Amino acid sequence: MFDFILRPFHQKLTGFSLLRFKHYHVHQVMLPYSGFLLSVIPIYLLFGLLDYQHLTEHAWVATLSRVFLSILCIVVLITLRRYASKYLELAELFLVLTVYMSIITIGKLAMTQGNFDYQSGGVLVMVYIGALSRMPFKLSLFGLSLMLLSYLLVIAPDRIGQDYGEELDRISIFFAVFLISLVASLRRDSETRKSFQQFSQIRSQQLRLRASQKKLALQTVTDPLTELKNRLYLTKNGPQIEQSAQHTNKPLSVLMIDIDNFKSINDTYGHQVGDNVIYGVAQIIRQHCGRYTGMNVRYGGEEFLSVFQCFNEQQLCQIAEKILDDVPKLYWPNTNLRVTISIGASIDVKQRWDLNELVSHGDKALYLAKQNGKNQIQLITQ
Repeated sequence: MFDFILRPFHQKLTGFSLLRFKHYHVHQVMLPYSGFLLSVIPIYLLFGLLDYQHLTEHAWVATLSRVFLSILCIVVLITLRRYASKYLELAELFLVLTVYMSIITIGKLAMTQGNFDYQSGGVLVMVYIGALSRMPFKLSLFGLSLMLLSYLLVIAPDRIGQDYGEELDRISIFFAVFLISLVASLRRDSETRKSFQQFSQIRSQQLRLRASQKKLALQTVTDPLTELKNRLYLTKNGPQIEQSAQHTNKPLSVLMIDIDNFKSINDTYGHQVGDNVIYGVAQIIRQHCGRYTGMNVRYGGEEFLSVFQCFNEQQLCQIAEKILDDVPKLYWPNTNLRVTISIGASIDVKQRWDLNELVSHGDKALYLAKQNGKNQIQLITQ
């Protein structure tokens, strides 16, 4: 009969899943519903008006107890909600038991004064656990069991001696409320676990979707052959590069790099070798420029662009010379191929922080390098 309710408990949570469930229970269940604990405070205080009717003396003690415990509930709840929400479950159990024990104590006090009709208010606390509380099943079972046991040990013996038949009716009602609240708590825990499973599935789908979107966004700004950035990335991030250089008051500089005689390489050795050459040159550029910039771009078919915001003329030329020296060292199996490059360097010594203008000057420098015989570096400052 209870298989539908107990089914979620058959899949025991362990390790990281258990930690996630606890976090979910605190932040998605306990915190949103913790305000319901305050909703019973006015009812609890309202019963204080009856203390003066049923207690012939010391009614003020019961009233002060109700007020003190109500203030305690409010202070503890607000404090834990803000600073230690992970203890809300235990705090609610403690506060509920404290309120229940105060009702038992007031009922016991009434019996010492000859009033045996003021001992049933505790059943409302049991109803609260079944209807409004969001405590886990184990804590609800512990709380309900302790409440029932307290009534049977503290109140029931005296009332049985007073009116045996009526007290049996009261005890049967307490047992019925105990069982109903217990089943309600069990079903609530079952629904919480199912909600957690649905939440986890949705969360996993969201994370996969986010990862796919991130991968797709990266692919749109990445050149698939060289794995360098593409022109779209340069267009999107160029203004940020300018602002960053201006903020740090550092000059911008660029290297425009072009593979010499690339059309001849394609025509002689085929496009597969041509692609391998492009990839190999890109890795040399990444090797020497990667630590200094995240803006290594495949600017055109066999043309590359690197943007820096930390180099002076000497440093820029040193990087360019390393690239120029290492590219011819690349080995191409089964060919007599020797690849060279030409480099146009440009630096914004006047610090205008205009990347488009700087790239234009780098392109002019590259044109001069080609005109003057290739396999060399030309520098233009602006």
